[in-house]
Amino acid sequence: MRKSILSATNKASIFSFLIIGLLVLLASCGDNTTPASEEPATQETKEPTLLTFKLDTLSEQSPNCQTDSSNCAKVNLVFPYAERGPTAMCVAFNRLQLKFLRSSLADVNGEEEGGSVEEIMNQFLEDYKELHGEDLPFSMPWSLETEGQVLYQNDKLVSVQLFQYSYTGGAHPNTYSTVWMFNKSNNEPIEWQDLGVRRDTLEVIAEKAFRKAAEIPLNQSLEEAGFFEGEEFSLPQNYGLVKEGLLLYYNTYEIAPYVFGPTEVIIPWSDLKVVFETDQWL
Repeated sequence: MRKSILSATNKASIFSFLIIGLLVLLASCGDNTTPASEEPATQETKEPTLLTFKLDTLSEQSPNCQTDSSNCAKVNLVFPYAERGPTAMCVAFNRLQLKFLRSSLADVNGEEEGGSVEEIMNQFLEDYKELHGEDLPFSMPWSLETEGQVLYQNDKLVSVQLFQYSYTGGAHPNTYSTVWMFNKSNNEPIEWQDLGVRRDTLEVIAEKAFRKAAEIPLNQSLEEAGFFEGEEFSLPQNYGLVKEGLLLYYNTYEIAPYVFGPTEVIIPWSDLKVVFETDQWL
């Protein structure tokens, strides 16, 4: 039975709390400025607002990692961090990034979202310490990792993917990928309703793209191919607009057994024209 990393209550240190607080609230963002020799841009000719990102890292490990790397616990979280652009936009993005990071860390372990990022990190190490203290007849390293990246950015939005990996013993590691979008017009995440899509039309187009990606012929049901367990085709929990079109990302276990792994589908922009109710995102 997989051990929860969120079951016990563990207060993070003041030092860790300050690091996260500074990470969010004191973002090293700066407004893009217009050189003094140039006239201010008009609304019509204004250059697109593009954020500049860097990959930030939060890492911790149990004390014995220095002497025995095969018998210790490590946490290494790497994720995109907005470091330059309009200040309010940068701060909003970074706050949301930590929110989605926290949620994704919970999802990779099959738990309800709870606790701050630093609390999750500390609890992971504490859980390993408790298990190690049981004097087991074998050694087993634990690992909690994040690999994040900006998938796409234009003057309207930013699409981000956070890939989570967790191993706490057992037959195989747990993985989970979170895809989310940031709306630059209001500094909020973009949900399905914000995209303004015709859901029925999108689902028809998405199923065709899914069958193509999974190599399922039209004369074979999705259930026969091992997907959706007798349920009708549905859109995934994770999606985002990317350079090639609309990314649909189905995590392991979401629509099929573990052996199938994740399924990634991209609907090209040319097929999306009939999906959006307006041309806001085109």
